[in-house]
Amino acid sequence: MLRTYKRLIPALIILFWLVMVGMLVYREVVLPRMYRGLTSRRIDLPQDLWLGLYFSEEQSVGFVHLRTSPEERAEEKGYALSVNARVEFPLFGQETRMRIAGTAWMSGLTGLKEFDFRLNAEEHEMHIEGTVEDNTLKATLHTAGEAIPFSLPVPGELLLSGNLGMNAVSLPRLLPGQVAFVDAFDPTTMSVGRAKIEALRYETIELAGEPVDTIVVATTISGITTHAWISKEEEIVRAETPFGLIIKKIEPQDAIEPLRAEETANIIRRLSVSSTGPAPDEDAQSLRVRISGISESLMPPEDTRQRRDGDTWLITRQDPADTSLTEPFTSEDADACLGADMFIQTTHPRIREAAREIAGESGTPWEMAVRIHDWLYENIDKKSVLSVPSALSVLETMEGDCNEHAVLFTALARAAGIPTRITIGLAWSPFMNAFGYHAWPEIYVGRWIAMDPTFGERTVNPAHIKLFTGGIDQWPRLMGYLGTMRLEILAGDAGATPRETEEEPTRP
Repeated sequence: MLRTYKRLIPALIILFWLVMVGMLVYREVVLPRMYRGLTSRRIDLPQDLWLGLYFSEEQSVGFVHLRTSPEERAEEKGYALSVNARVEFPLFGQETRMRIAGTAWMSGLTGLKEFDFRLNAEEHEMHIEGTVEDNTLKATLHTAGEAIPFSLPVPGELLLSGNLGMNAVSLPRLLPGQVAFVDAFDPTTMSVGRAKIEALRYETIELAGEPVDTIVVATTISGITTHAWISKEEEIVRAETPFGLIIKKIEPQDAIEPLRAEETANIIRRLSVSSTGPAPDEDAQSLRVRISGISESLMPPEDTRQRRDGDTWLITRQDPADTSLTEPFTSEDADACLGADMFIQTTHPRIREAAREIAGESGTPWEMAVRIHDWLYENIDKKSVLSVPSALSVLETMEGDCNEHAVLFTALARAAGIPTRITIGLAWSPFMNAFGYHAWPEIYVGRWIAMDPTFGERTVNPAHIKLFTGGIDQWPRLMGYLGTMRLEILAGDAGATPRETEEEPTRP
């Protein structure tokens, strides 16, 4: 059955790519100046650098403007950094724009001390500011008119994170074969990770018609490896990512030449996952699929909905009334799946009040979850949104795609006392005849039941393939699947959805 909202999936693919571009560009461009050992060498070296963002060699999608200048604070030498970036993209006839702005101050002795980051797309904004003191990062997330403070323990030599491959210029010059490791904070996911920087080889490339001697550096963080070409002057001249983004040094007048609308199809094809065999039947009770092309560590998890036999998976539509299937639930699960974080503000009064009004205070956990599901499906405007969503912001704007639905559902369900987590995976789109990346929630009612409030499916159809669970900090894991995952549809068992447990929600 082709549902209108399944047409969101191609848009979600583009938005996923754009959000990742925004996240990774900020992380990548700032980090090269964040290493303590290099900071002292850059204190007296102001810089003004323009970088072009390209989907392919000539398809421009945006730019980054980076500036550094010496700045002393409290008699401590250091330098200030500012970065401004813009990404423009035609999305099904409408221009989509994302702006990124950030500032930071680096101490020549201890590295990162202050930072401020904003990501804007239309009326949506994410703003985070913070300081580093005594091995603790203290920050505030501003969202939906609220200021949410948080803190994280961090290493003594903290960087701002990046994983597009340009990180290596922040280190003392590495020779081919040498490796370094750095700890880094990512302001877009509020997490601390460890990056591996490896110098691979010397290489001469052409820039503006002139040969430039560089050293090629590979950076690996969160399982994603990217490559950069660094000049003798320690400037970024080129970087390549595993998902099609190319970054090149440019002149200011070449800053932006937006991608043409007809070229969006190239990105959709590149980021979607095609399959062989018959098209999945979304009204079937099960789907059998062979998965290949990815490492064992990236294979989908097994649970009561997804069962594995070698390289073949049997995915079934769940029946919540079936109590014969159970899954363990630990105290660690309770902490993770009932708690709050910076984006899922479960304990906020506005979220708690909305949960009481929507879910009620009586009924089984499943009945309460269905009320939340139906309310989201009927009331949240199905709109492709370029943002890093929080539950409060979605509750305020009442619009969004799968990420917004999943985040708000999770916050409301947890506030109602229902253990809930977010699943990131693939969903079939008849509109583009392929699988696209998608997010949906799972609730625990003796076992984990998958629901999809974006598409109005109280139990998801078998053409939803779970890849992993987690919040926004897990998004970069999707990079490992791009261009490598292969699917072969083997069979699907037809049958009506159990009506006693999953009546079709009223469609708006």
